[in-house]
Amino acid sequence: MINILLCKQGIRHFLLGTRRFSHLPANDAGGVPQHPPAGGPGSAALCGGRDATDNKPAARQKRGERGIALMMVLAFMAVSVPLVTGALALASNLSIDSGVKERIAQRQYSLFGASQHAIYKLVYEEGYLDGLEEGVEYSYAVELNGQTLTVTVMKLVSPAGEPFPPPAYSNRRLRTLKEVVDAPATVNPGEPATFTYSIVVENADDQAEDVRKVHDALPPGFSYVPGTTSGVTTNNPEITTFTGGDGQTYEKLVWNLAPLKINLLPGESITLDFSAEATLEEGNYCNEAWAEPGDELTSTGLTAKITVGTPPTTLCPGEAATVTKAVSPAVAAGGSAHTYTYTIDITNIGEEALHMSNVRELLPVGFFYVEGSATLEGSSLDDPVAVMHLGRQRLDWAFAPSYTVGPGAELTLVFQASANVDPGEYWNDVLVTFEELDYEVYTWPTALVLVMGVASTSVTDGQGTAKGEVWLGSGMWGLAKWYLTR
Repeated sequence: MINILLCKQGIRHFLLGTRRFSHLPANDAGGVPQHPPAGGPGSAALCGGRDATDNKPAARQKRGERGIALMMVLAFMAVSVPLVTGALALASNLSIDSGVKERIAQRQYSLFGASQHAIYKLVYEEGYLDGLEEGVEYSYAVELNGQTLTVTVMKLVSPAGEPFPPPAYSNRRLRTLKEVVDAPATVNPGEPATFTYSIVVENADDQAEDVRKVHDALPPGFSYVPGTTSGVTTNNPEITTFTGGDGQTYEKLVWNLAPLKINLLPGESITLDFSAEATLEEGNYCNEAWAEPGDELTSTGLTAKITVGTPPTTLCPGEAATVTKAVSPAVAAGGSAHTYTYTIDITNIGEEALHMSNVRELLPVGFFYVEGSATLEGSSLDDPVAVMHLGRQRLDWAFAPSYTVGPGAELTLVFQASANVDPGEYWNDVLVTFEELDYEVYTWPTALVLVMGVASTSVTDGQGTAKGEVWLGSGMWGLAKWYLTR
């Protein structure tokens, strides 16, 4: 280490002396500056030197300047040598650090790649997962990036197959759906327009089912366009015209499919399309369709809405409601208990008030209501009457007096259920009864809960380990957990 010591007066001279001498006139010897006036500021020598009043020759002055230059060199070395040494050490450390990081990254990529290989075998390699025994570890080696890694997999919970949704509630076998598939972008009042509807009839049962007839009640002022039927048949329907209680004219259409001997297997469906025309006043025009056998049990309710002009409301004329249901979580791991939150939304989509008298809930097999968990519009709701029905817990909330649901209003009923069930698909049904409707508004099997099989993966290279948890089932898979350990 280099040490430099400057006395107080010397520092001042070192910093100011050269500047103070620069303005002095040259002497007769050819340009060497003269000494400053005797006793002038800054004239003292460094560290104890005598005052300039000694009146020594110019050579002594030069020796003083050489001393100053030496001190400057020493000062520069004192500062720069540690800096250069430190910079060299830092460069060396950065080089080492870069190499270490590269090796770590290669190891992590290798661990991740081997984990993906294990997942591929579990999900896509035919027969591999089925060949694993629950709770038993199976290991194999794989080489990646020049490294040999050991992969261990274990099936914790066997996944289920892909079962068809359960039969609908109370002998409901045929489900009818309807929508508008073609209409003018804008329908103005008083202008003729043509609309194309599509009706789908689906076998929602677990057994084959015949379809004998399809019915459609057109909105007031609509007329079937002859020759427009397509799909399962091209025959025109039987048309019945009648006057409703509102004094308007309606057409009811019936397609007789019995001669076609249609027999739908579970999950199969038929489609029937047709067109209707009308010149309408401003408003909303909704539609209903149903099938035989089943009649009102297969009804779509008021749906397939057409809007003419800019009416003040989006509601369908008359009395109509929809019911939907959701669940959270919708996916869970098998082998442990879970609590599920169900949310039922009940909406009056008609222009008339409805009076709700009962909500019936059918929980999946193995699911049970959590007492005290029900709320209606955020307020506590009494526990329902709970009974077992065909192996499922059935819940009934009865409202006496009935609960009024105004036009456009929506009610939300929330409750919880607990279950510890095997992997599989768990569906739910809801029926809501209104005093004004001659049928129950039904969701059909809905709010599906997927309970998945579980497998674990572990990959090690001797220095670190990557562990994961894979959920499998119902044609799906997901990496639920993945982490590195040392």
